[in-house]
Amino acid sequence: MADEVNTEETNTGTETTDNQEQTETQDDKLTFTPKEFDSEVDKRIANALQTAKAKWDEEKKEEISNAEKLAKMSASDRKAAEDKAKQEALDNREKQLNMREYRYEAKHQLEENGLPDSFVDMVLSEDAETTKNNIGAIKAEFDKAIEAAVNERLKGKTPQSGGTAGKLNKKLSDMSLEEMTEAYRNNTNLFG
Repeated sequence: MADEVNTEETNTGTETTDNQEQTETQDDKLTFTPKEFDSEVDKRIANALQTAKAKWDEEKKEEISNAEKLAKMSASDRKAAEDKAKQEALDNREKQLNMREYRYEAKHQLEENGLPDSFVDMVLSEDAETTKNNIGAIKAEFDKAIEAAVNERLKGKTPQSGGTAGKLNKKLSDMSLEEMTEAYRNNTNLFG
């Protein structure tokens, strides 16, 4: 049909319906007509709008509640509450600035220690000293892992007897002087 729209929808999570869990596989496909597709989109948009409106309503109720509390307070109590709110906002802002500064410093320390700066989220803490200790611990473990990997690669494979050098040595007795010279030129690494 020319007016059908095929849309694939995959669900890898689980859905709970009437206390029963149904797990849908990635092979589930849904086919919509244009009307059904538009209807589904409209439903999802309406749901998103409803969620946003509920959140906005809750925020407004909280603001109104706070305003009513402030209106009921005496002038000195109101002033104290406003000062407390301002102080909390300043403390929050200071904490955010400190975390930015710690993040920057942690990235710098990671680079100095030869570690990727993507580790910053693993080592970052609200205290500069703790962050520094975390970087030291990560560096030690990282170095151990690298050393183990290097040692493993250095072990390599044990050469098998009768390899290229063995075959070449067996044939040397059968070669003429010109052939030996040619073999030496082509395989200088085999002749110690």
